[in-house]
Amino acid sequence: MTLPFHPRWIGWVLAALTVLFVSTASTQTGIARDEMVYFGAGDTYADWWIGLVTFDHGAGKESITKSFGGPGATDHNREHPPLVKTLSGLSHRLFHGKLGMNELVAYRLPGALLWGLLVLLVFTFTLEIWGPLEATTASLLTLFLPRALFHASLACFDAPIAALWFASIYAYWRCLDGRRVPWLAGVVFGLALATKHNALLLPFALGGHYLYAGWLDGRWKGLVLYRWRVILSFLILAPLTLVAVWPWLWFDPYPHVKQWIEFHLNHVHYNFEYLGTNYNAPPFPWHVALVTTLFTVPVVTLVAAAIGGVVWFRKRREVSDVLSQTATGRAPGVLLILSAIASIGPFVLGSTPIFGAEKHWMPALPSLCIAAGVGVAWVARVFAHGLLDRARIAVTSATVAVVVLAAAVESATALPNALTWYNALAGEAPGGADHGMNRQFWGVAARDALPVLAKVAGKKQMRVYSHDASPAWGYYQKLGLLPKNLPDAGPEQQGINGSQLAIVVHEKHFNRHDYMIWSSYGTVQPIAVIRVAGVPVVSIYRRPE
Repeated sequence: MTLPFHPRWIGWVLAALTVLFVSTASTQTGIARDEMVYFGAGDTYADWWIGLVTFDHGAGKESITKSFGGPGATDHNREHPPLVKTLSGLSHRLFHGKLGMNELVAYRLPGALLWGLLVLLVFTFTLEIWGPLEATTASLLTLFLPRALFHASLACFDAPIAALWFASIYAYWRCLDGRRVPWLAGVVFGLALATKHNALLLPFALGGHYLYAGWLDGRWKGLVLYRWRVILSFLILAPLTLVAVWPWLWFDPYPHVKQWIEFHLNHVHYNFEYLGTNYNAPPFPWHVALVTTLFTVPVVTLVAAAIGGVVWFRKRREVSDVLSQTATGRAPGVLLILSAIASIGPFVLGSTPIFGAEKHWMPALPSLCIAAGVGVAWVARVFAHGLLDRARIAVTSATVAVVVLAAAVESATALPNALTWYNALAGEAPGGADHGMNRQFWGVAARDALPVLAKVAGKKQMRVYSHDASPAWGYYQKLGLLPKNLPDAGPEQQGINGSQLAIVVHEKHFNRHDYMIWSSYGTVQPIAVIRVAGVPVVSIYRRPE
């Protein structure tokens, strides 16, 4: 079927819908405790850049240290690269401060835009290799990933690095076409480095693919000379881009880069529940990433990806011939496989922190969704084989629609508490709880308890033990989501003893907080329990009068 417009317009429309969908979801998503740090750092970074442009200050060491660094390992959040925080701060200044956008949405808008970029690039990449049907399906299945949608709705780094990881993959692949100045690859990789330390794993995927493609192109000679300008782009432009957007590296770059990397090589191990066991130190089970992915990606996407992988392998020569005729025979399948392996591989070692689960290996998901797009398109064509034009189009469209709709329904069901959601393979949210999978983290679910607390307190002044939501408590009040007569009571036992209301977010290692409240309040009975599909996620207590 010939489209009356260029297929690329489909990708742009899907990207715009993605930004709208994620931005809408972000209005209902609770505030993660890490976001409070990133909000403050982002505002500081944005103010520094604005001050530099308006000549309010210079770019001296004292000015930069005051905004971006300090002697402590976490001063001004210097342990994380600044790109997304800076964009969030600038977005907040412009869209909220100047245009009146919802404050939370303004902070989170860069993540939504980058997730839209990912959907667009998945579409474009798949279109160049296969065609419009595969590209449309792959991009829609990328959009409708429940857990990824949740992370994309936060002002954090996990969705942005997944987007810029894939952008680096795509830019590298495009630059293998022999262009004289492949600057794009190095610049995009530099932006990925400026987003999150995961990007340091990308060279394993890109280097492995370069050696493979070079060997195919010219054996031993090809290993070095295949596309040597691309290598120079990565070696020169990537670090220059990283330094350009991170003023903290403008002076003492070597010790600062060393401190950044060492912080994450020695990262603390937070608590996390997996298959009924609470882990807070290695060794971790080698299969954490694999099982968690199998439990958190829609089953239709998993099945379609398995089919797509087989189809791709069986048709690899046919695809290679087509690509060679268009001067783009660059082993895209191998690149996608290596990308997924580089992203998920460290979590097989048993020593890499697992406290964020799927958010840590999200860059592997585009490879999965592209394979799924190929699988769905193949099944659709099998069903439509031998039919007349109109019937073939109808059957093909219906097959794709059924698969995409299944993933969309799971996404709509999961939000805004997608951390509690698990797929049908796990038994959905109740099955995830029965299997002993983590129900929540970062205190996000506490937002659902706010209306209950406000109703119970009425106009009374009541102090609340806010538990894992403590960092965001004042911000909820600032946004008008929580009345001012419900101040935070403080941390741990002292906060509980001085409170009239208390909440506990359900994570296995938080059980002790229930016992502390029972002892102080003299009752084990919560006045309300916030549930997701019947699974308790937040308990609310009131001290008997």
